[in-house]
Amino acid sequence: MPATVEVELFGLPRLYAGAERYEVPAGTLAEVLAALAEALPGLSPAIICDGRPTELVRVALDGRAMIEAPDHRLHGGEVLVLVSAQAGG
Repeated sequence: MPATVEVELFGLPRLYAGAERYEVPAGTLAEVLAALAEALPGLSPAIICDGRPTELVRVALDGRAMIEAPDHRLHGGEVLVLVSAQAGG
């Protein structure tokens, strides 16, 4: 069974996706976001565009650190959180 990353969606990402969470294959941040946008087409292009988060969202890894680098490698079992950029503002 391939390793997966769980993605939790809050605020605008949840609204556009129509889902609270989704699992995608592990890979780079760009690969994970591209797979997420393919599975949940409401996310593209406002939330995810060309495998990158737009200015409307921020991406956190395991609730510990914000990440942006498209080549950041995500491993199975990790949780990616997409939140509205203005959340917690």
